[in-house]
Parts: sequence; C-alpha cells; structure tokens
Amino acid sequence: MRTFTDSEGQTWEAATAFGSFGAVQLIFSRRNGKELRCCGMQSETLHGAQQELAECSEAALRERLHDAEQWQ
Repeated sequence: MRTFTDSEGQTWEAATAFGSFGAVQLIFSRRNGKELRCCGMQSETLHGAQQELAECSEAALRERLHDAEQWQ
C-alpha cells in the first residue's frame, strides 16, 4: 500500500487487489472521504503488481488516479 497526495492536496491510499476474472487492479481510496477508484495494472500476478506499485513515482500515481474509474 502507498499513501500519496493528489494535485488538489487530497490524501489517497493505493493498494493492489484481484478484480473480476482474476485481473489485478489498483484501488485508490481517498483518506478523508468515501471515494474509491480503480484501474487495471500491467502485472498479471499480485506479487508483480505490488512490486509495480512500490516502484511507481508519486507523479505516476497521480496520473493513474486521474485516469482511474469510479469503483462500483
């Protein structure tokens, strides 16, 4: 799990999880709210996704957050 701040000063947490049909997802949760967003990851395993998340810069996390869809 990673914690970062978006371009508007909001604090978010990013974590990896399995999504539909075994796809690995990156889940974003806003710390001071109930907003959840998700996007797919390139890695096909949870271990690979966790490594990918650990290597992401904060700028890359902000970009992925911007492109992420609302979690439903």
